[in-house]
Amino acid sequence: MSAFVKISLRYLFYPLCMLLTVWMMMFIVSGQVPYWPSSIVFILLSGVVIAWVEYSLPYQAKWLDTHQDFVTDIIHAIFNLFLIVYVSKIIEWFDLFRFIPRLWPDHISVFWQILIVAVVIDFGLWFMHCLSHKYQFLWKLHAIHHQSRRLYWLNAEKRHPLSAIVLAGPSLIILALLGAPSLLIGCWMIFMAVHLFFQHANIDYRVGPFKYIFAVAEVHRIHHKHGFGRKNFGEVFIFWDILFGSFHYEDQKIKDDQVGVRSQIPNQYLAQLRWPFKK
Repeated sequence: MSAFVKISLRYLFYPLCMLLTVWMMMFIVSGQVPYWPSSIVFILLSGVVIAWVEYSLPYQAKWLDTHQDFVTDIIHAIFNLFLIVYVSKIIEWFDLFRFIPRLWPDHISVFWQILIVAVVIDFGLWFMHCLSHKYQFLWKLHAIHHQSRRLYWLNAEKRHPLSAIVLAGPSLIILALLGAPSLLIGCWMIFMAVHLFFQHANIDYRVGPFKYIFAVAEVHRIHHKHGFGRKNFGEVFIFWDILFGSFHYEDQKIKDDQVGVRSQIPNQYLAQLRWPFKK
């Protein structure tokens, strides 16, 4: 691969992919393409492209090895990605049993509505992520996500189903009570899914000063580093950590053996589902 292509991938791959994701969101919101199956197809295609680039521009070459976790991570990804896509349908069902007036500001532009959805979901995820590193049972559920001894794109959806509910549930309930349109929530989930692939990707990409706004791999890898689990909780936005004092950045490259948990968590999917309930 030429130096020009490497530099282009390093600095342009993430912003161009996220702009493409926003473009796809706008097509769905405008009704030009259906949410289903466009959402899951777009997310999966994004994952495949990111996986290919990992082999072209790896952050750590040793993280390209399977570590006997690939099959388990695929199962996690299938379950959690379909859960993400079906969030909009769950919100629709919730609305059928509405018992309070809708307070959602439908009169403002779609851009601002999506931004409200983004802020509510992201702060809720940040807050519950903090609690998941503070309380023992929540940590045991969340530890499945930290089990891998490498970082790559599939880590994004490696989480216990109960941990996924704990993390996203409160903010989604708030949005449902407010009457947020399910389609806008679903579209933000598309953005978040692609971003989380990048957040965990084994790609040596850079975003410059935008790392103080978005929780990209440059800052999220530190969260997975031994001894730094209570830093950089942000999912899409990192400014929550800056505001509340949990932000940490270091320019030093993380070594290939500096991630993962010290607990002996099994590699098999069903065993991982059972592990948090063992003494």
